[in-house]
Amino acid sequence: MQSPPDWPPEPGALRPSPFPHPALHALHSLARMLLFPAYWTLDQLLGCWAPMAHPGGLRWLSAAARAGAALLLLLLLLLVGLPLALPGLPLWLLLQAWRRPFCYQPPPQCWEPPAPWRPPAEPTRCFSFLSANLCLLPDGLAHFSNLPHSQRRADAVSSVLLTGLRPSRYGATGCSPPPSGAPCGALIAAVPAGLDFVCLQEVFDLRAARRLVSCLAPNLGPVLYDVGTFGLQRGPHLKLLGGGLLLASRYPLLRAVFRSFPHARREDALASKGLLSAQAQLGILDGRRIVGFLHCTHLHAPSEDGPLRCKQLTLLLDWAEQFEAESRQSDDAVAFSVLLGDLNFDNCSLDHAQEQEHQLFSRFQDPCRLGTRREQPWALGTILSTSMLRHSVACSPEMLRRALGREEGRRRYLAGPPHGGRRAKPWQGRRLDYITYRGAPAAPLSPVSARGEGAGPCGAGATPQPDSRPQEVEQVTFSTALAGLTDHLAVGLRLRVSMPS
Repeated sequence: MQSPPDWPPEPGALRPSPFPHPALHALHSLARMLLFPAYWTLDQLLGCWAPMAHPGGLRWLSAAARAGAALLLLLLLLLVGLPLALPGLPLWLLLQAWRRPFCYQPPPQCWEPPAPWRPPAEPTRCFSFLSANLCLLPDGLAHFSNLPHSQRRADAVSSVLLTGLRPSRYGATGCSPPPSGAPCGALIAAVPAGLDFVCLQEVFDLRAARRLVSCLAPNLGPVLYDVGTFGLQRGPHLKLLGGGLLLASRYPLLRAVFRSFPHARREDALASKGLLSAQAQLGILDGRRIVGFLHCTHLHAPSEDGPLRCKQLTLLLDWAEQFEAESRQSDDAVAFSVLLGDLNFDNCSLDHAQEQEHQLFSRFQDPCRLGTRREQPWALGTILSTSMLRHSVACSPEMLRRALGREEGRRRYLAGPPHGGRRAKPWQGRRLDYITYRGAPAAPLSPVSARGEGAGPCGAGATPQPDSRPQEVEQVTFSTALAGLTDHLAVGLRLRVSMPS
């Protein structure tokens, strides 16, 4: 007779170091230390070129004098840092051949995961997901998004996320009463409570990533960060920035894989964007593992490159299928497969018609979508207007929440259509951040309710049943909790998974 799985399970192939030997890890740390002075100085120099508001009169002269002195000091520091970078760069490039494309931070020894889900004694469990683009770029690049001070913002984001790690009012794993036909979208000024999985994008700055990890690992659970394939890649392509993804889980992680998208262009050419896939164990059913799959991504950014984004969508669907097939044991019970992240296209602009028709939406369910260029009335755009980020309203979670609840506020604070197109009426904004989900065919556990199965999955242009909110989605949230810290709203999803009676 097969013995029941351990709880919590061992992380298996997930080791903390991205290198197979401690000596390689030490050499990599040395290479980064040698590169840091030149990297920091070049980053600060880049920030000097970012557009900014200039004071008038004598204050402008004083500011210009300070900027000139700072520029001269940075050039002197660069001369000091370059001799250290000369041996550090080839060493860093060489070591990338042995580096696993992510770091794993295990939780502390005192960490306790949630009690394992054990159906049918507990027939239903809810899982809460959060996705947020943090724009934590190196400071010089962050200036161009009107969001400087990445280190300070990372500390502030950590404080905000801590509020979402508290149990919800239904307990750490409980569900609310069965949902009615009422709309399930909510605009809130806080992070949803009781988070189980957190996927963050644009965490490119490693120092900012470590600050987030130091908050999430002890308070939530295992974390995957510093994601991406660096150095010289096939093409050849030089990748100096990672994928910017960070995934934290309240449940034990069993396995993870990252695959990098090929053929990046323009501002994404130096970044290693791709798909981070992870398998988490959620509980035990009749001596078998209950597992869930998470697929985190951030697609190509330039708005005009729709065909490239479609290629990336096709790749990530294939990669997700491959990862799930390789990770799943023959007797595993799969509770869900969730794809989430910043897809960099919306469901309202004609410019993104090709992406809106992609087969992604016949494989995964998007609870905010009614069909091609048709959104739920409660769905909201997630990208803010860059020019308004420093406005007092845009920096206050509660004030921004109230503003976005009105048509006038959405037109003012949410980004407009790409290339200055006309805004629809009423204007809901451009939703670039998605949390989509699916169950496993013929699985004993599934987020797809009987009503959802009867309607069938909504195709890219299909019209769903009149009650288009799936019963399994308890709530979708659009959160302004990160107001003033990023240029996106955070998106949350609370998913109910049941064992059919």
